[in-house]
Amino acid sequence: MKKTFHRSNVAVVRFLLAAILLVVAAGQAFAGTIFSDDFSGSGLNAAWQVLPGQGAFTVGAGLRYYNQGPLSSPVGWYTTSLAIALPFTGTSWEIDTEATYSLDWCTSGNTYTGPAVPNRSCSSGAQRPQVMVAFDPVTVSDRSALTGGNYIDIDRGTDAWYGDNHLSVSYGSLSSSALLNPADSAISNNIADGTYWYRIARNGGSLSISYSYDGSHYANALSATLANPTNPFNELILSATTFDTANSFTTYDHVNIESTSSTPEPGGFALMALGAACIGLGKIGRRLGPQQSLR
Repeated sequence: MKKTFHRSNVAVVRFLLAAILLVVAAGQAFAGTIFSDDFSGSGLNAAWQVLPGQGAFTVGAGLRYYNQGPLSSPVGWYTTSLAIALPFTGTSWEIDTEATYSLDWCTSGNTYTGPAVPNRSCSSGAQRPQVMVAFDPVTVSDRSALTGGNYIDIDRGTDAWYGDNHLSVSYGSLSSSALLNPADSAISNNIADGTYWYRIARNGGSLSISYSYDGSHYANALSATLANPTNPFNELILSATTFDTANSFTTYDHVNIESTSSTPEPGGFALMALGAACIGLGKIGRRLGPQQSLR
């Protein structure tokens, strides 16, 4: 005798398939790209926020940030420097970026080639591009989040007055220096240069910052524990500290932020439980037969 499939069973199957699709979609949501920008457009991606100050930038072939003074810094020295900021949320992610530097050792009209030794006769002072990640909001009117130490600071800088040519990383009271590529230790035609790749990772309350000279081989620069591991707020900031305007600039090739979470959101668990319940109902329906009910 040929049996027909009961309508209630058809409904269960349809509901189950819909639940499975939702679970798959949820899985894609918690592991993937949070943000990506190669700065190839004619204008800055609207997700970035421009916090006004001393400095300038262009886009089109990367983001080129120009240091400008006098005496400017992201949090305010005597003046405040321009900052390009990207707020985002999440507690498990990885930021990758590439920066190429051209930092003037002497002021305009002067030149120098040689080791990085003090030269006070022509010094342009501090020329320090910075890649930062703050864990409290930094806004147009309030940059106090960059004063308490709850932020990452990757600092590639020079200062001919002191003979300084460095790459350093810090978070809170922790810092790591002497990270400069030996090939970039000397000044050539008045320029301190070099290309570096940075990888900043957060896993809950754990932070790690790595750097590379070739984009393939990374070394750990610093590991730290986040002051507030439950706070999901993050803000990537591109800015600089500058004593005097010379012609220093940094070109950022790209910024990629990837989620590294392997745990579904609570809603994902609920959908999976719902799917399991639907499977159970389907099995019950088959045991009861095509014309029986649950009454």
